[in-house]
Amino acid sequence: MDEQKNEPVKKESTLHRLWKNYGYLVVTAAVVIVLFRVILALAYVPTGSMEPTLPTRSMFLGVRLPYIVGDPLPERGDIVMFRSEELDEVMVKRVIGLPGDTIAFDGGAVVRNGEKIKEEYLADGVQTYPAVDGAEFTVPEGCVFLLGDNRESSLDSRWWGNPYIPLSAIQARALVSLSLLPKNTWIGVRTLS
Repeated sequence: MDEQKNEPVKKESTLHRLWKNYGYLVVTAAVVIVLFRVILALAYVPTGSMEPTLPTRSMFLGVRLPYIVGDPLPERGDIVMFRSEELDEVMVKRVIGLPGDTIAFDGGAVVRNGEKIKEEYLADGVQTYPAVDGAEFTVPEGCVFLLGDNRESSLDSRWWGNPYIPLSAIQARALVSLSLLPKNTWIGVRTLS
């Protein structure tokens, strides 16, 4: 006759049981937090200052990583999300001038370092004028000069008390725009370069 050994049943701890049943939620939450606080940014565009590139009430997905680690200097033409200390809000604009650049305006065109720049992202016929005739801006070290794509309806570097945004205020560079509302200037998903 076989003797059965009565081995004591090990009782599972409450913590172990909770981790086994709900640990995936903790891991998922941690991944989402790291993804959207360190690597990516999801932002809402409430106004038309970046029309038609970023329609009113659209969203965009941006990347934070270059501005957290490595070289935070964006490229000319990048669309960036930044915190405006002057207006106390997060805004989205396009980088027009980098440190050392001189920005001026001539006949509705933007002139950077003495040359009119081609702005293919603007709607046809858009004119860019400064807040004050003859205004010229030389971007200091550690800052950028920003304009909205809807030049006739954008509160940007031309109008701010301090026209230069510190590089440290830039939070992300836009990668993808999501425009899903029927009254937007376009509907769909577009990459931003």
